[in-house]
Amino acid sequence: MPEYSTYFHPKGVDGIEALHARFVRHEYRPHSHPTWTVAVVERGAARFELDATHQRAGEGELFVLEPEAVHTGMAAVPEGWAYKVLYIEPRLLHDWSERDGAAPRAARWVVFRDRALRGALERAHAALATEPAGDLAVAEAVLGAVAALRPHLRPGPPAHGRERAEHTAVRRARQYLHERWDERVTLAELAADAGLSRFELVRRFREQNGVTPHAFQSNLRVDHARRLLAAGEAPAAVAAACGFADQPHLTRVFKRSVGVSPGRYARAVAP
Repeated sequence: MPEYSTYFHPKGVDGIEALHARFVRHEYRPHSHPTWTVAVVERGAARFELDATHQRAGEGELFVLEPEAVHTGMAAVPEGWAYKVLYIEPRLLHDWSERDGAAPRAARWVVFRDRALRGALERAHAALATEPAGDLAVAEAVLGAVAALRPHLRPGPPAHGRERAEHTAVRRARQYLHERWDERVTLAELAADAGLSRFELVRRFREQNGVTPHAFQSNLRVDHARRLLAAGEAPAAVAAACGFADQPHLTRVFKRSVGVSPGRYARAVAP
C-alpha cells in the first residue's frame, strides 16, 4: 500500500484536530506539538524517541504524548505503520478536573493497550471520516474519546524531569529565538547573547528542551505557519512570512512535523 495522510479539523469541536496516515519511508524529525497527542496504531509498528527513551507502538496499541513533548517517529517494521491521531488542546483536558487545579499530566506509561479508549478513538475517527462536517455525531464521538482518556491522566505537579531549573543562559536563548523566530539567527550570535560558548549552548539547550536551537526555531516557524494557513494565507505567502527560503522549504519542514503538506493542512482547517 502507498503512503497517505489526511488531516481533519472538525467543525463545531473547538480544540480538536486529527490525522489519518500510513507511512513507510516518512520520518518525523524531533518536534513537538502544543497539543496532547493521542494515537492508535492500526497496522504495522512505529518507533520513536521521547525524552531520551526509546518507544515502540505496534498494532492495536495506543500512545499518549503530553503537550510540548519532543519526539521523533518512523517505521519499526518494513511495511511501515498506519495510525490515527487526535490532537487535543490542553484546555479541553484541563476541564476534566477543576479549572483552577493543576493541569493534568499523562500517566507514567507512554505506549499501552486499553480496549475502551481504543474503541472510543475508533468511533471518533470513523465519524470524522464519514459524517458531515459539523454534524452532532462527530462532536459527540470526539468528546467521547476525550472522556475515555481520563483514566490515563493524573493531576500535577509536573513530572520530576521537568522540575529541573532551566539554565539562565538557555532561558535567554529561548527568548532570543522567540523574538526572532522568522529571522536568520546564527549560532555565534545566539551563544553571544546567552553568554555561553557555542558548544556549551547547544549541549545545554538540547538537554533542557529536547532539541537543538535550530530545531526549536523550526518548530516555532511551523506553529506560526499553521496559524497563518488556518487564517487562509496561501502557502507561498506563509513561507515568506515565516522565514522559510521558499515554498518547497516550507513544505519539507512542515510535513516532517505535521505529517501532511501545508496545502492539505490549509484545506482541512479552512473555515
